[in-house]
Amino acid sequence: MKRIPVALLMLAALMLPVSSAGAASPQAKQIKTLQKQVKVLQAQVKTLQARESLTRSVALTSWTATVCTLAMVADTFQSTWKALDDAGITGAPFATLLTPLDDYGACTDLKLTRQTQLSLPSWTAYNSLIAFLYSPS
Repeated sequence: MKRIPVALLMLAALMLPVSSAGAASPQAKQIKTLQKQVKVLQAQVKTLQARESLTRSVALTSWTATVCTLAMVADTFQSTWKALDDAGITGAPFATLLTPLDDYGACTDLKLTRQTQLSLPSWTAYNSLIAFLYSPS
């Protein structure tokens, strides 16, 4: 009689690992699901980091172009005032401000040339800026 319970216990002990080995535990399924989700999220983070880098680059270029544009406008005003003074038109209130505005290297960074020599006003600097901003290349 003692052999039957021992045989049943041994049979149960042998069956237990076989039954659990065939079916994955809920924790194992959850781990696999989470691993897949982590891979997807890592790919999304990489994409977002690339976009963020591009956005920063565009914003910095835009800011630099704005500073350069303002300096070019100041150059044009000053050239106009100088031309008025040279033409003998009196009463120009800005004749004492005829010094180039500091653009802190913005135009140089963009490889654009300003008209700082205070000659006659010209569109050359603006043409180079427009070409920089909208050229097809």
